[in-house]
Amino acid sequence: MRSAIATLIFVMCVVLLSACRAGPTQIAPDVAGPLPTYEEVYAQAEARVGALDRFWARATVGLRYKDAEGERHYEQGEGHLQFVRPSQVALTIGKLGETYLLLGCDDERFWWIERLNTKRAFVGGQNGARDLAIERVGVPVLPTDLLFLADLVPWPLPGDAYAGKVIDADRDGLDPSAVFAVEFNESGRTRRVYLTRTVFDPVGVDLFSDDGRLIASSELSMHERVLNHIEPTRQQRVPSRMKVDVPSAESRIELNLKDMEISDRRPKAVVFDLDGLIRRFGIDEVIRLEDVRPVAQGDGK
Repeated sequence: MRSAIATLIFVMCVVLLSACRAGPTQIAPDVAGPLPTYEEVYAQAEARVGALDRFWARATVGLRYKDAEGERHYEQGEGHLQFVRPSQVALTIGKLGETYLLLGCDDERFWWIERLNTKRAFVGGQNGARDLAIERVGVPVLPTDLLFLADLVPWPLPGDAYAGKVIDADRDGLDPSAVFAVEFNESGRTRRVYLTRTVFDPVGVDLFSDDGRLIASSELSMHERVLNHIEPTRQQRVPSRMKVDVPSAESRIELNLKDMEISDRRPKAVVFDLDGLIRRFGIDEVIRLEDVRPVAQGDGK
């Protein structure tokens, strides 16, 4: 009996000594598996947003930007994000049911309506509006770019000249073993969409100019289903939280969406009628983007 007890004590001591010498458990680093094909990722993107031709949602909005005079603003309020693809978009910000900022566009024009200290609307053509809007007016982001940054636009078909290329993710804060990217070469810029390796949900988008300059970036999270009143069996899922940064404009938009839906009832056409909006909101001054004096470097507060 004593011999058996002594043997047991000896074995336990050996085990404890071995554990002490071994040190902390070594965990193998995560290793990214093979990248999916574009066809595989496209199929998921098509199911997610392919039929998202119209959209309406309530939005809580936080907005940092510099106005046409170079003064910095931070605005926060309630509003709506609405669009009818391909080129009608409206983002409104207000409080107590009163709209005081409106970012929008139709097929031809882009506008930024302010109803703060003054009631004015900045208006420009869709073509070439980006630089003028950001440099001269301080618009936080173009409305159509907002859809790209939220990955709410259809992807090009596999085999199309503009089809994307699947690549490893290379972005600060993202783990390439958990996230990959799809890169699209578009007219005048490159778009890079970052997606999870598990379910191919988008977690961010970067827009780059042809010379490699970062135009805008987004972070996307909290993907939720959109209530589809037109095709109830469709399972569209979109990010309900978005953070968009535009470095050149020193601007940021933070959106929290809820009550997202696809419906024939809304958006209503009046949301994209600039002339009607000018009358409805009692705008005193309509300013062409081309006529705005650029703010000198160092101006502003």
